Amino acid sequence: MESEPALTPLQPREFFGTPWSGEGEWTPRPWLRWLPGPRRFRFRSFTSWLTDELWLVHDTTIWVDGREERRDGIARLVEADRIRFTYDDMPGGTEIQLYTDGFAFAPYRMLVVIPFLPIPLQILVHDSCRWDAASHALQDTINVSLIGLPLGRQVMRLRPEPGQSTSRTNV
Repeated sequence: MESEPALTPLQPREFFGTPWSGEGEWTPRPWLRWLPGPRRFRFRSFTSWLTDELWLVHDTTIWVDGREERRDGIARLVEADRIRFTYDDMPGGTEIQLYTDGFAFAPYRMLVVIPFLPIPLQILVHDSCRWDAASHALQDTINVSLIGLPLGRQVMRLRPEPGQSTSRTNV
């Protein structure tokens, strides 16, 4: 059986053209102990390619309580090692820098809806992903803060879905 070549962020179409899924956990900082403790979730992301340099990103998060969040964004390859991302809930968007062992997002702002607040809360996000070729897993670590105060950390461990490639134009 012939093995597939290793995925690497230096090959954006192959890397991001594969659906990714896995599990994660949101953990608030200790000073926010009044919030529900660590919360687990499942996450899935896939793409719809418009051209070789432009694609749609479809993300779904399903929390352990069954609540489902869906987000769609636009990704554009700006350089061989840089991608620009924009989402409706991400004012100004962000860029990611690709490395051989993962990628890092430039710090970005995100709007989060809190049920008891009349407007979304704008948080600052530091997000980095490390690819482990040996385990075929991507670890995404997201640190969230509000006006300089750390709120918590979200860590996801994702894997490419076997036999699922969307590296062709599929829209």
